[in-house]
Amino acid sequence: MLSRLRSQLVWRTVADTASPLSTPEVDTETPFPFEWPEFAMPVAPREYAIGLLHIAAEVEHALMLQYLYAAYSLDENQKDDSRRYFVKKWKAVILEIAREEMGHLVTVQNLLSLIGGPLCFEREDYPIQDPELLPFPFQLEPLTKLSLGRYILAETPSEAVLKALGLKAEIHKISAEVQAGSNLKVHRVGLIYEQITRLFTSGPVIQGPVVSKVMDRHPFLATVDIQPDTLKFQATPSAWGLGYQDLLIEIAEDRQSALAAIKLITEQGEGIDVPKELYRSHFGKFLEIYSEFPDRDWRPSRDVATNPTTNPKVSDPSRRITGRALPWAQLCNIRYHMLLLYLKHSFHIELHSDSEPKNVRGALISWAFGEMYYIRSISERLMCMPLETSKQRAGPPFDMPYSLALPSQSADRWRCHRDLLIASAELTRQMLHTSQADSFLLALRASDSTTLQQVNLLVGA
Repeated sequence: MLSRLRSQLVWRTVADTASPLSTPEVDTETPFPFEWPEFAMPVAPREYAIGLLHIAAEVEHALMLQYLYAAYSLDENQKDDSRRYFVKKWKAVILEIAREEMGHLVTVQNLLSLIGGPLCFEREDYPIQDPELLPFPFQLEPLTKLSLGRYILAETPSEAVLKALGLKAEIHKISAEVQAGSNLKVHRVGLIYEQITRLFTSGPVIQGPVVSKVMDRHPFLATVDIQPDTLKFQATPSAWGLGYQDLLIEIAEDRQSALAAIKLITEQGEGIDVPKELYRSHFGKFLEIYSEFPDRDWRPSRDVATNPTTNPKVSDPSRRITGRALPWAQLCNIRYHMLLLYLKHSFHIELHSDSEPKNVRGALISWAFGEMYYIRSISERLMCMPLETSKQRAGPPFDMPYSLALPSQSADRWRCHRDLLIASAELTRQMLHTSQADSFLLALRASDSTTLQQVNLLVGA
């Protein structure tokens, strides 16, 4: 969906002593190239920011699913206690990172709301091959030493920060091992957030004669385009926190809070700076797992497919899910579609709204949490089911729905949820016909029946 947007992305480079947003800890004596993303045609600052935030949203979405798939692929049935300890530890850490990526995705929606931009929960179908942005194709794959190296590169900070941390040589070695440093020009994803920061800043940031010329080329968002009254539509930490201390969901009501939110995202994961506690960042956590992960001694992950799909047009037997796993994969896709629509719809309902029945926003959030649980349960089951007839396992496909657009009328939005619940109920009925005592399917059917009753009332409200 966003390839058309990214096709207009171009990169400018200027030799500079350091990024204007570098931290005091960074040694600025050695010059580093200063890059920033622009679009090939003239755009107003607000549209520029919306475009970059859409790209950031897609990247956060893709990272979240990659990390979920990698964590689900880990096999806890290891033959000794030591291996079981490490697998459980790695799985818990990667699932935590995936949850934090969801927080980043939600925070990006808050930033879009602040400047009156359309929300973005879209992403490309896997694999996402984008040499303009990514150090490697984003893909669903089992956790290996190689995929860990890719995740480190996706989350890596700038060369200047790597130098300050004494990690430049190590990361360059990892880059060479995943073949990302030789034939591909790597633009860090964090540079997107750096440019978003410049657009939210209230004027040129003067860092010397070269930078001033660069910064003068980038006008900032006008105050009139920053809308504090959108706060009532934004996701709040209290509603979305899930009880996890490190889950970052930030609201934005002005320039200062928007800049603070962007800074926190980049510190926690992919961006400009790395917190003093290196191993609290995604980059640091993956680096630690990489140092512990075996090279060839044993295999922590199941033999699951890379980029599995239910798409019948895909002829590659190493990707296509058929047989016993197919209805479970289809069920996973329906629940994934439901999750994305619940998330998106919640941003269209005003907090304490008088135009909607009481507590419907809370119901959408509650249902979204439920879908996260259902998707995890289905995914764990798919990781143990054959892809086709071979020994390789299937895995959750996370196929994108044809559209995430919501209708303009409130009742029609609820009809979208109703239709997905009906589709899930029919598929569940067919699955129970061959597996009558499946406790998960029985519980899912009962839960969906209750939700469908509530949605039917809202359709007629």
